[in-house]
Amino acid sequence: MPVPTILSFQSRVAAGHVGSSAASPVLQMLGCEVIEVPTVLLSAHPGHGRPGGGTLPASLLAGIIDGLERVGRLDGVDGVIVGYLGTVENGALAAATIERVRVRTPGVRVLVDPVIGDRDGGRYVADGILECFRDRLIPLADIVKPNHFELEALTGQPIASLDEAAAALEALKVPFPLVTSLEWGGDLATLALIGGRRLMALTKPVARPPHGLGDTLGAVLMAHLARGLAPEAALARAIGVVEALIGASLALGLDELPLVAAAPLVTHGPPRPLVLC
Repeated sequence: MPVPTILSFQSRVAAGHVGSSAASPVLQMLGCEVIEVPTVLLSAHPGHGRPGGGTLPASLLAGIIDGLERVGRLDGVDGVIVGYLGTVENGALAAATIERVRVRTPGVRVLVDPVIGDRDGGRYVADGILECFRDRLIPLADIVKPNHFELEALTGQPIASLDEAAAALEALKVPFPLVTSLEWGGDLATLALIGGRRLMALTKPVARPPHGLGDTLGAVLMAHLARGLAPEAALARAIGVVEALIGASLALGLDELPLVAAAPLVTHGPPRPLVLC
């Protein structure tokens, strides 16, 4: 099987594993080539304290995309991941690039992770980014994976039940929507709509999970989809990897994802079965 190539629009940190600094090594471990377009370059995740660095200007990113096109690197892209944008302009560039890639490869798979905020910290992105995700990027997506807070923000509706969560996912109007960190009876659920079925996995919350779990889940999911796995099986593997890495992080006393120390969990971790709900 040819090696899949994934184009990634995400944040990048110099130290640690979040954004593209989590997704890229995971994609590579799982047999994918990665083309990185970093929207933000920071010293580390802001959860560790005020970082250095900042958002990269859209003009610079546009030059990168144009350069990739000139040397033929936008041909044959198998998947696109869009995560943290930094600015609305970067979001518009990501949308335009997806459209350019789709001219070359109509079947390219697009995963949009609408990074907007979370229930602990609220919204932490600039004005207009929510609307950019909702109105420009999600309509281009095959897979969308908001967390609980982000799904409420995107749909403008509170979510307090599985029926409400499923209705909100349906409202996104994409083939494969899922929501992570869905608060459900003291547990956290990942709920997906796949082929007309509602599928869910529950996990116990931990006090201080490492940053970058959502980025890792998206990368594992995209890698397995790009290599031909069915959506349910790919999601089961992605959830299994995330749960295994949480356990390894706690066991090793790390506050970052142990992608090097626990690399075999990424490549050979057991899948997490999904249940109908």
